[in-house]
Amino acid sequence: MEIAVVTEGIEPERLARQPWCFFRDRLASDGIQIRMFQASEPAAFEQPFDAMMLYAWQDWRNRRLFDPYRIMPVMEQMAAYRSAFPETVQIILNHTDMSRRPYATPFWRTGDPVLYRTPAYDRNVLAPFPVESIWAFEQVWGSDTFRSTDSVKHKAGFIGRPSGAKGNRKEVARFTSKAGIGHCGRKLRYSKARHDRIMSRCQIVVCPRGWGEQSQRHWDAWLSGKPVLTDRDCDSVEMIPGIRLREEEHYLVFDEPDQIPDLVREWTDPSRAAELKQIGKNGREAALFHDAYGRIRTFFKQAVGDSSAI
Repeated sequence: MEIAVVTEGIEPERLARQPWCFFRDRLASDGIQIRMFQASEPAAFEQPFDAMMLYAWQDWRNRRLFDPYRIMPVMEQMAAYRSAFPETVQIILNHTDMSRRPYATPFWRTGDPVLYRTPAYDRNVLAPFPVESIWAFEQVWGSDTFRSTDSVKHKAGFIGRPSGAKGNRKEVARFTSKAGIGHCGRKLRYSKARHDRIMSRCQIVVCPRGWGEQSQRHWDAWLSGKPVLTDRDCDSVEMIPGIRLREEEHYLVFDEPDQIPDLVREWTDPSRAAELKQIGKNGREAALFHDAYGRIRTFFKQAVGDSSAI
């Protein structure tokens, strides 16, 4: 099986975290050959493959990454390719951080399988993509970098950069600071090592949305067994593919930033210590349950109609 992945304007470090790249050698040993092309390479559009997937930035609200002058020629090439090689399965990749919106629709035709990052649990809101065509995936990232046996220093913590809705993360940091440590600025005041050390001594890690609901902070906290306090938007999407996360079981949820201090005080009360510890444990187990390789392998097999070894 040969799958062509055509990229345009994707940073190498972002590309490396995608499961089809991260597990490229392992997929090859399982009979799934990933052929990587830049959109500028003629060879990408001169031959048929079992499947093709375009990885190009699509979120036009993120002006730092979206460049319409680069995207439009690729759309033209893809349309011509589909006409020349209709037997090649076109996999639609909706990868953007603003994951609630199906940005990849310009490349989609009815019947195309859709690989969707952090889809809403209610797949109906992702129309026009049909519910049965959507397959959830996530980048391969996160580690147990917040784990520590040291005593708790802060009841809660959030240190990050402003992104997403204007002012939202600054408000999250401001209210988190009333119950622990909170800081949000374009220039981080701590090195990554220092940041991780601070988070390791927080009883709860506050994880607000940024450009999208998903973040490495969530995964670092989950894998470290830290209780996560996240926002309602994050609670409505499939952050760990294949798992239905639930409030007060896998994480805590706030609706508005001003609720953070009261929620932290409530859940760090000694009387709730066992419950809070269990939430951290459940989050870790859910993150560890995610089989990024197995999911992408299964998806590719299904996408090209190969039911063997699924």
